[in-house]
Amino acid sequence: MGLVIGVVVAVMQPPALERLMLSAFDQYQRWQPRERVQDTVRVLEIDDAALAKFGQWPWPRDRLAALTRRLEAAGAAAVVYDIIFAEADRSSPLRMLQTWTGTADLQGPLQMLESVLGELWDYDQQFAQALREAPSVLHLTAQAGNQEGPCPPPLAAAAVKGLTPTQLSRVATSYKQLVPALPMLREASHGEGFAKAGLGSDAVIRSVPLIALACYGQSMYPHLAVEALRVAAPRLAADSRPAGMQQALQRGRCSTHVNGVADQLVSNVRICGASVPTTPEGGLWVHYSPAATTAQRGLSLAQLWDWPAQRWAQELGAKVVFVGATAEGLRDFVVTPLGDERPGVHAHAEVVEQILSEQTIYRAWDLFRPVEMLVGVALGLAVVLVLPQLPATLGFAVWLTGLALSLGLGFVAFFQWRWLLDPVTPMVIVTASFLPLFVVMFQQEQNARRFIRGAFGKFLSPLLLERLEEDPGLLKLEGESREITAFFSDIRSFTTLSESLSPQQVTTFLNQYFTVMTRLVVENRGLVDKYMGDGLAAMWNAPVDVEDHSRLACEAALAMQQALGPLNERWQADPDLPLPTVRIGIGLHRGPCRVGNFGSEDHLEYSMLGDNVNLTSRLESLTKDYGVGIIGSADLRAAVPDLAWVALGAFTVKGRSVPTEIFALLGDAALARDPQFQVMQGVMADLAARLLAPEPPAQVPECPVDLSRWGLELAGQRLVAQLTERCQEARP
Repeated sequence: MGLVIGVVVAVMQPPALERLMLSAFDQYQRWQPRERVQDTVRVLEIDDAALAKFGQWPWPRDRLAALTRRLEAAGAAAVVYDIIFAEADRSSPLRMLQTWTGTADLQGPLQMLESVLGELWDYDQQFAQALREAPSVLHLTAQAGNQEGPCPPPLAAAAVKGLTPTQLSRVATSYKQLVPALPMLREASHGEGFAKAGLGSDAVIRSVPLIALACYGQSMYPHLAVEALRVAAPRLAADSRPAGMQQALQRGRCSTHVNGVADQLVSNVRICGASVPTTPEGGLWVHYSPAATTAQRGLSLAQLWDWPAQRWAQELGAKVVFVGATAEGLRDFVVTPLGDERPGVHAHAEVVEQILSEQTIYRAWDLFRPVEMLVGVALGLAVVLVLPQLPATLGFAVWLTGLALSLGLGFVAFFQWRWLLDPVTPMVIVTASFLPLFVVMFQQEQNARRFIRGAFGKFLSPLLLERLEEDPGLLKLEGESREITAFFSDIRSFTTLSESLSPQQVTTFLNQYFTVMTRLVVENRGLVDKYMGDGLAAMWNAPVDVEDHSRLACEAALAMQQALGPLNERWQADPDLPLPTVRIGIGLHRGPCRVGNFGSEDHLEYSMLGDNVNLTSRLESLTKDYGVGIIGSADLRAAVPDLAWVALGAFTVKGRSVPTEIFALLGDAALARDPQFQVMQGVMADLAARLLAPEPPAQVPECPVDLSRWGLELAGQRLVAQLTERCQEARP
């Protein structure tokens, strides 16, 4: 039921889900903004410093004419004005003369002066001439209202080919009216485009329409960035052009062409041969570079105006140059998906940069939407099928995994191919599938927990109780068979030691000792089985699997021996706890044992049982006879052969016919690589091999190394004594 509800909600896609989807797309860009790999676009900023230098805006257009000529001389690929020039320049001397012609006394002289100097004093004509000589692009103002009046036909050079306005009337962005630049300026320019962007409900600019309809759907116009690219293409450096643009220029073709699906939906826009994937409406998702790149791209007009011509050519030659306002008083800022504000002219520059570097991002609703729904249904079905088989806590993890997979799939698509896959739709379907099942499962599990706690809480430790609550199937008296590493430790001469202490001192001593030793077991992922007076039993690889459990058990044993040093210093410094030097013995063995909840119907205890457990306890007892701290079996040594093991021969456990090889564990792998240790190890191995040989040796060899350095005097003496006894038994 939940799955069906999730699918229905995803298909309807209410505004809240769409906002979440857009937020996810924004997050993708924050995780991986576009890298600015080319320095092909520059923005000349009319900023506060420029206004302070040249005066308030608008400037006389003779200054813009001078700027345009300088950019042409510098070899700019295109000069793009993100500025509206819909009215005549009122600061032009010609316009001022025209205001004085109403004075009768001045009318004659002024008309004569106008006829002689009018062309020189008309700043609009100067600007038009500069635009004519440069690769210039002007701004069209798009209006969505019901303004009446003539609508300008597109410039012939800027005409958009391919699909017609009639074919795109249902999908393309459409404006009622367009306000062009002053006719003389418009006719002089080499291109023109509108500069509207796709403003979201949250005022974030995520996309721009590359083409739009106007004049009540009768004409089609390109975006300002599209025209900037078309005009700039022939003058761009060859290595900065996409391959398609390079080929189109070689064929002498450079125009804007709209391609579509079924003659109704836009699939891509080709700008002078460079193919740009779009939305079905002809929009381009803007892939923004980090906010810091605005400083790399932008130049203040106040800064560059006094540069020499050579510097202009170096900084601006063969580049698309936008001119736009960034001053606070002329504020034209946009909010980006990266969460920052930047001047609108830089947003146009971002579009040009990503098309030239072919780093466009893409979302085809008609292609991606079925994929998103299919992923959501597949994950939802997986949740429905898997969740009933798991505890509620793991079910929660399954839900989180489904969400992570949805988000991860979307990010991988963005990271690898710059596709915008919606992660919200699968997440909604997964969540709708999960919630009803989780509520039912959680209620059932809580009932089971209350039953277990009420029936067994007074008999079980909190750790085991929690384990039983998670998996009631552990409540089996017969337990289970597992391969474990068993551990037993004991304090040497504890009886003698405790006789010299009061009961309170013994309690304090054991509490301090077991606290440290227990922590070492737990830190190494072991489970304390029980405390037996001064003895400690533990196991590894039960009740849950522990990878490399034999190594962890050995490391815990070595750490315990090492921890005795600081503990002895602490005890000997405590006048209230008069203790001699404390030593412990540890036995370790690996093998199959029975583990589980053993005891009676009234009292359960999670423990280990079996012949291998008894063997481990016997190994611990042998540490006294051999004078070593840790003894392990051959099975344990085989599991971790790189540690510092020393052969001690063998002994026969009561009830077993085959002798058990035993080894002393003296240290870690670093000690095992010590050359002197390896010499001693070889000597002890030779003695043990003679002892285990089928035939007794002809004579007992003397130990050729000093074993006192390694604390093996007693072990060596015992081996030699066993060899001597075997030789004597073999004599007739």
